[in-house]
Amino acid sequence: MNEHELNFHDLAAGLPARTIEPLPPDLWPRIAAAHLSRRRQRRWRRMAAGGAALAFVAAVLVSASAWRHAAMPVTDWQARAQALELQLDALPLPATSAPMARLAESEIANLDASLQAAYDRGAARHDIDPLWQRRSELLDALLSVRQQQPVPARI
Repeated sequence: MNEHELNFHDLAAGLPARTIEPLPPDLWPRIAAAHLSRRRQRRWRRMAAGGAALAFVAAVLVSASAWRHAAMPVTDWQARAQALELQLDALPLPATSAPMARLAESEIANLDASLQAAYDRGAARHDIDPLWQRRSELLDALLSVRQQQPVPARI
């Protein structure tokens, strides 16, 4: 039994004949233009999505920075030092001065000279703030020493 294999030509021969209409001459340019238009639209969409993502990230970073900056307490060291001086002035002077108190007082005098020199040369705030901070810390130490010393009472 010899079976005949079917191929495309045999199959096509069994189909009814159809007339194929010729393609319009502007078909391929229209297809190319539509393809180019879709590519441009996809490119613009990607750019818009990237821009929106970039704007979102920038907004998150700015708001996080603003939140962190607002959350950080800013200490006014000059005002704190002045308040500590008022507290020191309100305390009665002890009969004897402890060595720690004398050391703090001499360092405060040196800091006062450094502060005056910084103000005279027109130093920036970031140069002056550490001096005020150190002065405030010394005044706090001096205040705690004076509060611990017994004050003789008059009879």
